[in-house]
Amino acid sequence: MDNISVKILGRLVNSLIKQPTMQSVETSPIISERGFVSTVHILKNGEMIYSLQDFLKIESRFSWVDKRFLVSKILELQKKTDDRRRSFLVIYEDGNQIREYVNMDQTFKPLPYY
Repeated sequence: MDNISVKILGRLVNSLIKQPTMQSVETSPIISERGFVSTVHILKNGEMIYSLQDFLKIESRFSWVDKRFLVSKILELQKKTDDRRRSFLVIYEDGNQIREYVNMDQTFKPLPYY
């Protein structure tokens, strides 16, 4: 490499080094209560099942529910649910009905009948 090339390359390197660079600034993340989806199973007698443990005891009574459909509905409702809100998939044993309640207050309780 000749002297001229070294000077030209040196300037290019120096100009690249001296260019302002973007500095990353760490900020504290804003924590939000993301909306979420709950499933509620309602038995023929009106009893509401919220927990997985209780549901596993009566799972066979809801064998008509397509689990893939349920998962797709949950994912769909998650996208529609606002922060600090809750959406519900309510599954009624009587009549084999599934109802959606979107963006409900945290204290919402579904009706025991459809």
